[in-house]
Amino acid sequence: MNLNKVLIQIKKHDFTKELKDFEYETKFDIVNSGLSDLSVLKRIEGCFDDNRRFILVKVKRGDKLVTHVSFFTLGNVEYSLFKYRGARMVKIKKHKMIKGFPFFIFKNYEQLVVDKNDFSKIKDLHYRFQKHNYLLVDLDKFLKQKSSLVYRGEMIKNRVKGFVFDVSNGKIYAIAVAFCKSRGRIQKQFEIEYSGYLPNFKKSGKNIEKQIVAGVQELSGYIYDNFPDILKPSTERKFEFVKKLNTKI
Repeated sequence: MNLNKVLIQIKKHDFTKELKDFEYETKFDIVNSGLSDLSVLKRIEGCFDDNRRFILVKVKRGDKLVTHVSFFTLGNVEYSLFKYRGARMVKIKKHKMIKGFPFFIFKNYEQLVVDKNDFSKIKDLHYRFQKHNYLLVDLDKFLKQKSSLVYRGEMIKNRVKGFVFDVSNGKIYAIAVAFCKSRGRIQKQFEIEYSGYLPNFKKSGKNIEKQIVAGVQELSGYIYDNFPDILKPSTERKFEFVKKLNTKI
């Protein structure tokens, strides 16, 4: 394995994912820290300096993303409308939690609905979508057909991230810091999400979800053990944070 080539490939987001319909992640509230989002990420990245199994893959400027997100619901399904690098899209989610040890794992059904006219704006980033379940549609028409959507609130999301590569099995995890502002309040969280794998590694075989959950748990435990002073396990979603602030009492 040429590690330098592998790291370049991951940095470009040029990899795929098993179980594309789902995301698996842990969440931690960031406490006792007046640091910026990027400073928090850099501090956490420092715990991988001498780790030979989990290899840090830094992304330039943390792949900084600032997004205005509007949330809606239709029954028990969450819809979030936003722009990604100038392309309008809707993320559709159905929430589920896996009760695990030592952390709860968020398991969400997830689909991206992307405006087909905007997709050309991110033509250089198309390969990033190979690990997602996504559709290209006329987004205005799609939203008109969802006239029963209930508005739940909005936020400004500031997110920075990097990747962690597990050399033992080719699995890749995204580590991200997200500062989300809504109605004068801010939610500061750190997230660890299974992001995919390199195709040239052997396939995972059976019990893929079990392997993914175990990997997320192991990496989450390693990071948490290094930063119990600023990380607190959390089960609050961004949607719940926004909804709570916009619910009339």
